[in-house]
Amino acid sequence: MRLIADGELHSGEALGNTLGISRTAIWKIINSLSHYGVTIAAVKGKGYRLSRPMEFLDREILLSGISSSTKKILNKLELFEEIESTNQYLLENLQGSDKHGNVVLAEYQTHGRGRRDSTWISPFGSGLCLSARWHFEQPLDSLACLSLAVGSAVIRVLEKMGFEGIGLKWPNDIFFQNRKLGGLLIETRGETAGPCDVVIGMGLNIAFPVDFEANINQPWIDLVSIKDPVPSRNVIAAELISELMLLLDAYAETDARDIINEWQKYDCMRGKLAKLILPDKNITGQVVGVDNDGALLMSVNDNVRKFTAGEISLRAES
Repeated sequence: MRLIADGELHSGEALGNTLGISRTAIWKIINSLSHYGVTIAAVKGKGYRLSRPMEFLDREILLSGISSSTKKILNKLELFEEIESTNQYLLENLQGSDKHGNVVLAEYQTHGRGRRDSTWISPFGSGLCLSARWHFEQPLDSLACLSLAVGSAVIRVLEKMGFEGIGLKWPNDIFFQNRKLGGLLIETRGETAGPCDVVIGMGLNIAFPVDFEANINQPWIDLVSIKDPVPSRNVIAAELISELMLLLDAYAETDARDIINEWQKYDCMRGKLAKLILPDKNITGQVVGVDNDGALLMSVNDNVRKFTAGEISLRAES
């Protein structure tokens, strides 16, 4: 993949000479790359090229872009070209003394996960698949507003980079004009009344291959479709890591009201008719906002009700 990452034409002969294999073998490799969701054009008599140039994540570039205050609390930074799931990797490695500030990024996840056991689809090298691990001495119920705080942090970073009009859908989706741009998956381990470990997964669509098609069950968008050219993936990742680490480090002392107030500025669902998908039923109503504990408020048959779980869908008619 790195040999054709520049988006320029590369002949099968030249690629074969570089790798020491035949043109037929190159053809087989090129065909196999469709598994990763990338789009490769074959130009007869000239060679192969990606539909869009690809920037690989680079550890040194990432570290150079992370703020100095973040480097003091960033314990470990790991990069993988391919992994089952960045969240799962951190969940399986919770033991040990390095509780704080472990961050994992991957170019591609074979089993990326979203909320409600959904699959997170992201082509190789086209978005961000990032997870961070943090240990809290506080009990689990003190983290009720954590997903809202992380969502706001993502918007702050994107706004600083010139992206306007991006909002949040309760509890942890990143949206632009009713299309999904990214999402968060927060998973916890620990006792209800005691310390806990948290893994925060973040998926962000940056620049998907041209004409990318996949079995994604809702409208989606990537950053390059909002504003082109899009900043470097490494720059975006470094900024998000910095913001996330500082947020987690200060979370225990952060007033929940400040988190709620900021999140409400980015709420892009307030006032809309929507369907709330629950494990055993669906409820249709008008989104009112969130309460002081971060729970969803919906007006259902003229009564405002509170929900702490569920998934909002704007397709309220079904």
